[in-house]
Amino acid sequence: MATTHTPHPELLSRKDVEIGNWQVDSCEPKRGIPATNIVTKQMLAPSHDTDVARAIRAHEMMHAKVSPAHDFTKWIERGLASHQALVVAEELRVNYLCGKAGFDMKSHLTDGSETADGERVSATDDWVAAVHMCIATAGTASHKAFLTGVRRGNRKWGKMLLAIGKQAMKEMDKSFKTGTLASTDIEKSSGLYPLGFLHTERIAEWIDRLAQFNPDDEADDEKESGESDKSESDAPADEKEKKARPTSKDKASKGTGTPRKISEVAATKATSHIPTWVDLKIEKLPMPKLTRGNLGKRKVASDTGRNPRRMHRLLTDPQKRVFDKTIRGMGGVVLIDASGSMSFTHDQIRRIVEASPGCTVAMYSATYRSESNLWILAEKGKMCESLPMAGGGNGVDHPALEWAIKQKQRSSTPVIWVTDGGVTGQHDNMNDTLTMQCIKTVLKHNVIMLPYVEEAVATLGKLKNGVKPNRRWWPNVFERTFHNLEGRSLPY
Repeated sequence: MATTHTPHPELLSRKDVEIGNWQVDSCEPKRGIPATNIVTKQMLAPSHDTDVARAIRAHEMMHAKVSPAHDFTKWIERGLASHQALVVAEELRVNYLCGKAGFDMKSHLTDGSETADGERVSATDDWVAAVHMCIATAGTASHKAFLTGVRRGNRKWGKMLLAIGKQAMKEMDKSFKTGTLASTDIEKSSGLYPLGFLHTERIAEWIDRLAQFNPDDEADDEKESGESDKSESDAPADEKEKKARPTSKDKASKGTGTPRKISEVAATKATSHIPTWVDLKIEKLPMPKLTRGNLGKRKVASDTGRNPRRMHRLLTDPQKRVFDKTIRGMGGVVLIDASGSMSFTHDQIRRIVEASPGCTVAMYSATYRSESNLWILAEKGKMCESLPMAGGGNGVDHPALEWAIKQKQRSSTPVIWVTDGGVTGQHDNMNDTLTMQCIKTVLKHNVIMLPYVEEAVATLGKLKNGVKPNRRWWPNVFERTFHNLEGRSLPY
């Protein structure tokens, strides 16, 4: 009679989830079949007496011990990382913790299908799937088999994924040294749990950036790099030492433009506090003042149409514009950082509204002086009589930016964000992950960033006349953060 082994997750203890009875069923030791649901307390795990089954049981038990339960949806809704990236990063954390617990994941966690998976992703040019599988298998026996399959179809991908896997394991080592990698504490300021999942989220945000990068787009850059290396090889030996040419290992992780690392600041400082934004609290100010300018729809002369209502223009207008055409005001959304490092006046707000009739103007600051942290100053041709007292910290930069984007009436409506880039979360602390979230939102929605309110007035005037900004402006903080994390410059 074959020996069977049944895991007992009810024996595990956690600080964030109550202990209760579990339903545990047996399954085949194949990828994608074993599963653990902490909320419903159900587990599928192989009961076979083999090394592979033992490694999988350890993996599922570790999920039951440290993975998010009821709060997983809240982690997703934070928007710092995608759902799939969080899933594969959690696989990495769980496998790493199993290894620390004494299970030999590097030798036994494989079902033999990984080589075929590697061949498939390279054959279909699915870089996103390749990155996700690379992270999910890092530190296990599956990783080498997967990379073998990838190299058969694309040696360049294999080289890059090898560097990515090594970097992921280094990040796990750094996180483990903080002592919070397996923590199930509830973080006091945000109420999120388990605290150890913060490390998963941080790595998942990095994974999303890796997945967006297409290695095939960097072929020209590699060619130029090769020519540079060739010319450098002809230089004297002492010059070579001064220039310290990068090794092939460095090129695999840096020279191609792949995101090089995860923020070391986030790894060391954000281990006791989960970086979060302050909740957005909106206040619409009274708007008794009307502004000059055309608001909403208006009729203008046109040379095309159905009913010629302007027959007198046959004699006076060289273009014979005898028809009516209805046009809409351009509108727009202007979001202003009102923290202590920024300044603007009520008169500038008036000139914004006059430059773009019908636009919405709002300012934000997580200040101790008021319960509100975003104030609507103007909309639909009306504006407030005076500016509210603010001048505190930031705190709500990204929630305010998301709100501004939702105010767009049409896809062509411009959104202008006036800020110095010093975005912060709770406790007014800066964090690279929060800064990257703002950068990605600006790029995705083509938000126009400007350093001063006066420039917003000028830009709206140009947009009204059909003149678009000839280049993008980025705050120094954004440029520095993006370059440190991505290894390349922001697009201009």
